[in-house]
Formats: sequence, structure tokens, C-alpha cells
Amino acid sequence: MNLEEKIAEASYWIRDELSRYRDPVFYCSFGKDSTVLLHLLIFKASRLPPIVFYSDPWFPRKYDFARELISRWHLEVYDYPPIRTSMMYGKGLPAFVAEYQNSPLTTTIVPKNIVEYEDGKNPDLYLCGVKHFTRPKGTLLFPWDAVLIGHKAVDTDPIVGPLPLESRVLYRDVGPNFLYPLKDWTHDDVWDYIEAFEVPYQSDRYDLKNRCEWPDKTTNSDYIHACIRCVDKRLAGREVFCPKAQTPIRNVSHLAIESELNYTEIMKNGA
Repeated sequence: MNLEEKIAEASYWIRDELSRYRDPVFYCSFGKDSTVLLHLLIFKASRLPPIVFYSDPWFPRKYDFARELISRWHLEVYDYPPIRTSMMYGKGLPAFVAEYQNSPLTTTIVPKNIVEYEDGKNPDLYLCGVKHFTRPKGTLLFPWDAVLIGHKAVDTDPIVGPLPLESRVLYRDVGPNFLYPLKDWTHDDVWDYIEAFEVPYQSDRYDLKNRCEWPDKTTNSDYIHACIRCVDKRLAGREVFCPKAQTPIRNVSHLAIESELNYTEIMKNGA
């Protein structure tokens, strides 16, 4: 199918699928894929559910675009704290993990890649890794029975690699079903849609001309700039230098929870 056909098909599928649910919601990160799905829901499918937008309390510049678009398009947006936080390691790289409750027994997992502190950098521009674990947490009475997500079958993650999708609807015995309207879209489909319909996009995150992300992750909300020396299991048992306290301290990674969740399998089969 060409792009026009994919748009028509996705719009029909969204309207038909959402009619099966009492109270759907849209997980929107305001990255390029989420924003394309947001535009599709508003201007093509004419069906926009409320939005859940998970944000971190640090580095507000990363959310300037999202908040401006929320205001411009008068969006109904919810956020709430995670129920658990942990770290995961993949391909030798660390990531922070936040789990957000979506039923009494299930969670939505949001990993954030870490840009690690380097000597000589300004430590004030980096999060202390301990704060990830000590941030406020809470439970939530999740009222929605289906979740729209802008993830595509061709997407990959720097930490865990490919994140394939087995089906367009991920049915779950507990918690909301997950719906992936853009499952069979390509990266070029998304870029073509942005250009064809002049969809707003985060220009300090994405290089539209070259159809990629900028190398600098300062304003990229998928990344957290952090010093993790004292909670990094790769430095377990060592004395490390804390750039914020300007003193040597002991690594306490034995106290930092390491995620045992298989994110790839969760994307395929649900949590």
C-alpha cells in the first residue's frame, strides 16, 4: 500500500477497533511516531481519546515541544508517578526503568537510555542516579480499557535492540489491551506523513532533512543525562568519585534494584 492507502486503512481500523471499547486512552510520548498517530487520530480518524503522557521531573527543556503542542491543540492529558523504578542493562549499556500501573496486577514499562556523566562536564547538568530510585511513587486506579500506542514493528531500541510486534492488538487477560495502528508502517511512511501534512515535530530532536535524530540528546526525552557511578553494577564494590559531592564514595549498586523484565517479550506479548 502507498501512504494514502495506509492512512485510509489505519483511520478505518482505528474507528472500528475503538468502537469495541468503553474507555480507550492514547499513550503519547510526543516523539515523531506518537505525534503522527496523534495527527491521524485528530484529523483523519476523527476520534481522539484522552492522552497519558509519562514525563520525568527533571530536565524540563525536553518537554517544551510536548507542552506547547498540548496547549496549541487543547489536548486532555494525564500523567502520574511510577509504582516502581529500577535499572536495566543491555548491550553493555544502562537504562533507567519506570513502571506505571495500568491494573492492580500489571504495569507499563518505560525505559530511558542514560547519557553517562564524563569527567570535566558540568555535574549540574546531570541527574544524580540515586534520585531515579528515590523519586515519589504511587499506585493508580487506571480507568481505561484499551491503550493506543504509536509503536511500529520495525522499531528498535539502543538498549534491547529490535522490538517486533506479533499482532496489531495485544489482548491481555488483566489490564487494558494494547492497540498498534501503525504496526505495519515504515520509518519512511512516518517521515512522508510529517512532510505531506506539515505535522509539527520536535526540531531540536529530529533532523527532518536527513530523517533521523540529532546526535545531541540534550532535548531528547528518551534519554536522561545522569551520573550513575554509585548505583552502576559494573562498578560494584569500588570506590567512585561523586562529581556532585566532590568526594570519593562507595558504590552501592547492591541496593539499586535491577529490572528482571524482558522488555522485548513484553512488547510482543504484554506485561
